[in-house]
Amino acid sequence: DRLLIKHEEIVFARTSPQQKLIIVEAFQRAGQIVAVTGDGVNDSPALKKADIGIAMGISGSDVSKEAADMILLDDNFASIVTGVEEGRLIFDNLKKSIAYTLTSNIPEISPFLFFIALSIPLPLGTVCILFIDLGTDLWPAISLAYEKAES
Repeated sequence: DRLLIKHEEIVFARTSPQQKLIIVEAFQRAGQIVAVTGDGVNDSPALKKADIGIAMGISGSDVSKEAADMILLDDNFASIVTGVEEGRLIFDNLKKSIAYTLTSNIPEISPFLFFIALSIPLPLGTVCILFIDLGTDLWPAISLAYEKAES
């Protein structure tokens, strides 16, 4: 635990499965998020205990693949970075699509709220508003989902 406090970045290589489990527990006690890679049956306790367990797809055992959260199909560590970048892009685009849909639907729901609260008649029927939504909100929300990553 003292070793973790002294150093900002630490890379462990050629560790035994028992050492991996000790390292994972020490970092988690320090409040860190831990990712562990492994390919053998002995690595599965550390893969399971880690916040993100990453198993090797080609050389990994079935037990390690079951214990892992992510499987590298090509056994290439650069795939982890690519996967994280794509996941962040998907998350950002989902947030944009949801924000757009919610902000565009607030003006559409307000006539219903006035109808319920103040007994003001509805200017358009429910089915008409749904068709307008389908024609006007669908395409912009989909285009936001396929937007490129921002720098």
